[in-house]
Amino acid sequence: MAALPAVVLLAAGCTSSPVTPQPSPEPTLTTTPGTVARAEVGDLLTVTASVERVITDTAFVVRDVDLTDGTLLVLSTGQPVPTPPQLVTVQGTVIRFSHRDLTDRYQLGPSGPYRAFEGGRALAARELTVW
Repeated sequence: MAALPAVVLLAAGCTSSPVTPQPSPEPTLTTTPGTVARAEVGDLLTVTASVERVITDTAFVVRDVDLTDGTLLVLSTGQPVPTPPQLVTVQGTVIRFSHRDLTDRYQLGPSGPYRAFEGGRALAARELTVW
């Protein structure tokens, strides 16, 4: 008689229906999008992102979901030139991009590739690490 409760518990535990696996939750961003949009001109900013395209030896575009429009123009002098799709970490100063004002300093070339960035924020690199 004493073994009856143990047998009932064992039988009940072995005959229960299997647990249906629950789907994993959707991934969410760990940082708030728009970091560059919140940065003021003159602020120091560090960005890690993949290189989308190189415009010149001193200008390239990075892409990351955490960036305001997904992309950011990076201007650099005396730094290694990354190639797509390399991952880079850039530390620099947020600037207002003006092709006319910056073309001589950064040897930007024709204005066509920069039209989407005109008047927006860009990053003037102080340090560039290519991973």
